[in-house]
Parts: sequence; C-alpha cells; structure tokens
Amino acid sequence: MSDYPNPPNEPDWLTEFEDMANDQLGEGSACEQVHPIIESWYTRLLQGEPPASRDSVIQAMSCLATEILYDSPEEILSAVMEHVSEEELAAFIEYVLLVGRAFEISLRNGELDDL
Repeated sequence: MSDYPNPPNEPDWLTEFEDMANDQLGEGSACEQVHPIIESWYTRLLQGEPPASRDSVIQAMSCLATEILYDSPEEILSAVMEHVSEEELAAFIEYVLLVGRAFEISLRNGELDDL
C-alpha cells in the first residue's frame, strides 16, 4: 500500500494501481529518478490554482474527456463504472487532461528543466 494518502478528489480505488506500478518498477528506473521532481511539482500544482484557460479551452477539454470516456474499451469502462459514476469518471479524465496541460505549460516555462 502507498505511503502517501490520496490527494483530495482522487478515488481510493486508484491506490491499487499505483501500488502495482510501484511494485513493477525496478530499482534505479527512470521513473524513480524523476519522481521527486515530479512529486514536488504535482504538490505545488495541487496547492495552487489550475492553469488559466480561456472558456473555449475548458469547454474543449470537457468535450475531449467525454470522447475519451465513450471511446474507452468496454471491459475497462464496465469495471470502472462498478466503482464510480459516469460523471465522476468524466471528471477524473478531465482532471488528468488538466494535469497534462499544466505539465506541458511547466515544461515550456522551464519550471521542469531539471528533468
């Protein structure tokens, strides 16, 4: 089990997958080397405001989240839907897209140059 509590709004069922990934990563992996930098960046992201976005970008991300949801493999979708509602899953996908957008912005701004 993970040593870190789940961040706010993160479903508890994700812990199982995080633990599995941590168990599968070998000693000295690239993910292990980068992790402290990313963890620090992610913590700052959670404590601050999401990146500023035009309304059209927010709407496009919402639509993209819905498209990803409906294009997900049925086996995965049905397994996940046993634990969360469609709205919760769509919101989580939108959250992942938001984190990805913030990550890209940070890379462009040089905030993650130490990677």
